[in-house]
Amino acid sequence: MRVLGFSVGHDKGAVIIENGKVVVGITQERLSRIKHDGAYSGGKIPVESINYCLNSLGITYKNIDLFVYSTTEEIDDVETQFYQLYPRVVNKTNLKFLPHHLAHAYSVFFSSGLEEAAVIVADASGSIITFKNKTHLWYDPKEYNLNTDFDWAEGISIYHFNKNEYKEVYKKWIKYPVPIDTNEDVSLGTMYSTGSKQLVYSPQSQSWPAGKLMGLASYADPELVKEAPEFVTELENDIFVSNNTIYPKVTWEFDFFSKAAVAGIYQREQEKASLILAKMAKNMTDSSNVCASGGSFLNCNSNEKIIKSNLFENCFFLPPSDDSGIPLGCAWYAYQQLVDIEITEPISPYLGKKYERREIVETLNKFTGIDYVEYDDFEKLNEDVTYWLTQNRVIGWFQDGSEIGPRALGNRSIIASPIQKWMCNHINMDIKKREWYRPFAPAVLFEHQSEIFESEIYSPYMLVTTTVKPEWREKIPAVTHVDNSARHQSVTPESNLKFYNLINKFYEKTKVPVLLNTSFNGPKEPIVETPTEAMNCLIENNLDFLVINNFLISRRW
Repeated sequence: MRVLGFSVGHDKGAVIIENGKVVVGITQERLSRIKHDGAYSGGKIPVESINYCLNSLGITYKNIDLFVYSTTEEIDDVETQFYQLYPRVVNKTNLKFLPHHLAHAYSVFFSSGLEEAAVIVADASGSIITFKNKTHLWYDPKEYNLNTDFDWAEGISIYHFNKNEYKEVYKKWIKYPVPIDTNEDVSLGTMYSTGSKQLVYSPQSQSWPAGKLMGLASYADPELVKEAPEFVTELENDIFVSNNTIYPKVTWEFDFFSKAAVAGIYQREQEKASLILAKMAKNMTDSSNVCASGGSFLNCNSNEKIIKSNLFENCFFLPPSDDSGIPLGCAWYAYQQLVDIEITEPISPYLGKKYERREIVETLNKFTGIDYVEYDDFEKLNEDVTYWLTQNRVIGWFQDGSEIGPRALGNRSIIASPIQKWMCNHINMDIKKREWYRPFAPAVLFEHQSEIFESEIYSPYMLVTTTVKPEWREKIPAVTHVDNSARHQSVTPESNLKFYNLINKFYEKTKVPVLLNTSFNGPKEPIVETPTEAMNCLIENNLDFLVINNFLISRRW
């Protein structure tokens, strides 16, 4: 039994589930090399992503039993596009639509391995109910008492899930297009996006990534943040998120201190809202477990707050919490329509296809001015790589299938020693060519994690923040943020054996069971997918070495 889920809109992509196992998945940006591809594509289906998944399994559209898609586009013509492309394959019985927030919910719950859970979905906005063209009447507006003079989009949703069914226990609708600076109730993602555009906007790229705001917020003066007025209000089993811009006179053109202070207020409100939603989910479901998805739950500090609230015995956050996870949710929904799901396991995020030795050799032969060695013994490769890491070399690490989602988790990573403080600035400024204040994540051997960090929680997806213990702050300064926090990745032999062995070899040499880990990409580009893109990054971004599977590659000086 095979099903395929795909999404239309920014961060679109595709995923295939086969006999209850997620076997392949990709986000369109990894193939097109356009960051967040789909944002301005006019609702085009991700043909390249779908073909990538099919080709990696050696199958065709005819081998798929059910297709499910989701879109946040105002006009949905996906069925028409599909029928035109594949008239003999797809019909109205094997192509279905799933609303955006439900896709998020399915993606996180069925990736958690839990039997049941409260599921929180929070992002900028989800699927649209539009009364202008009436193509998106997926929910009955009367059920929610929606004024039909306006169009509406999903803002926040809470569900109670088990493997057989779900119940929606809370839904916040927000006006579409989303109103700004009118003191109306909006989504959590809208509030944070407003702050991002206000404070970290880049006129060169015309972008404002939320991750920059989270990094900037750590530099805020705690007293100023504490004294600022509140913008999120806790109500009885409800939440109000004001869309008023926080200190609007402070913009991306202001001084660093002022921007950091306002960023700290946005982050405070983000964390407060996340806790309110967690309490609401607990009250409305009485579950001992919570799963959270949507772009708002890429915020590691908020996730840490939910864990530390002790409201739930188990908390699960998804690697592709943003819209790159929508195809995963669509695929799980499709599979549930066809099969009674009895067993699920926590997701392994390494869903990209593996590249064969022949493909790597063909790539290397296209480049001049390089040297490379192929190792028969992977342990000897690790020995040489970790030697260069101890010499403060920066290395691109490319292994097996790529990770789904925005986090590099050891298969498409840039790695370095965390021991020298200057390494953080070197990678930020000289290699990634981004803001100096952006932090880097520590990938840590899980059995040593509690020795170094104030956390015993297994965090394999780099989605939870913790505190570096005082005695380790000077030992790993390149991955210790200004507020002594770190967005750690717990690494075990089960989660990623090759990456674990590499870190362990570094530990043997240095007594530091940690490597600096950041995404394998240059400025303004997505994480690399292919050996060719890895080679281009080596050359264009001044990496010292590149490892592709068993090959150690360097530029000829």
